[in-house]
Amino acid sequence: MTGRNGAARPLIVELVGPAGVGKSALAERLRARPDVVRASVWNLPAALLIESAVRSLPLLLRLCVVTRALPREELKQIVRLNALRLFIGRRVAGAAVVVLDEGPVFALSWLRVFGHPRLQNGRAEPWWLATYGVWAALLDRVVLLDAPEPVLTSRIRGRHKPADVFRHMTDGEIRDLVARYRVSFERVLDGLARAGGPPPVTLATTATTPVRLGDAVLELLAEPSHV
Repeated sequence: MTGRNGAARPLIVELVGPAGVGKSALAERLRARPDVVRASVWNLPAALLIESAVRSLPLLLRLCVVTRALPREELKQIVRLNALRLFIGRRVAGAAVVVLDEGPVFALSWLRVFGHPRLQNGRAEPWWLATYGVWAALLDRVVLLDAPEPVLTSRIRGRHKPADVFRHMTDGEIRDLVARYRVSFERVLDGLARAGGPPPVTLATTATTPVRLGDAVLELLAEPSHV
């Protein structure tokens, strides 16, 4: 497999979807193949995070000036996002596919959901457009996973994930946060598409297994891109 436009590099695909949709199980299924590498904005090598922080410092300072107050968590998310780009550029040699589970679409959607209001206004728009452009050029496929809200809520209630933001939420609060993420996914995917990124392919995860879903995703990845 090669990147879009025949580029001699791994195929970069991001799995996108709300909590409980099955991204992690699918990513693990795909990673079972010897030619697949799994990555995300979490648990990146410390050396890359430090390098990203140093490289991102001028940008972070500009964003702080533009927004007049950009809290620590937003800055950390931007550093992780830039570190993921370094990881893709340096640490995936020999892979045919790089599966991003909570990659750029997730990170940018997180910033839309939880980010400081001033990060959403027009003064920060140049950063959003530039970031969309960077990731639109890197992403070859986006697979949007979905399931009905009752299924998502049931799965979220049954999982055991450390520091789970949903743990102490009511069902109504979970539905509200899932809805906010859906809106943010749409907005980010639209931004990527406008920058030349791949259109998402939607797959339902309700009436299938990770094995069958993994096979379906591999079939999608084998198809030539039309972007």
